[in-house]
Amino acid sequence: MPLIDYAVLRKLVAELDALDACPHTEAHARRRGDAQYTVCIYTGERDPERALATARRLLATRAATERVSGSVKPSERGIGYSAVLGRRLLAESLPV
Repeated sequence: MPLIDYAVLRKLVAELDALDACPHTEAHARRRGDAQYTVCIYTGERDPERALATARRLLATRAATERVSGSVKPSERGIGYSAVLGRRLLAESLPV
């Protein structure tokens, strides 16, 4: 199992969700491709859709484990990650 930075993975999933909600431009397509590639690397999957599904499963499993153990602050959990934050990250990364 690869070592995963769950905070980064959570941000990537949120960014991909935000990109799905945005108009499709060339810059968005490039950024989406970059984010999909990174999620593939993080999860060890070759197919971007399978990688995203695996990422969501990993984040859900981590969140469930954290709820049981109570060892991680709520701000670090993967469940319910704000789409607003994902849009803000997207806005910061793409030229206007």
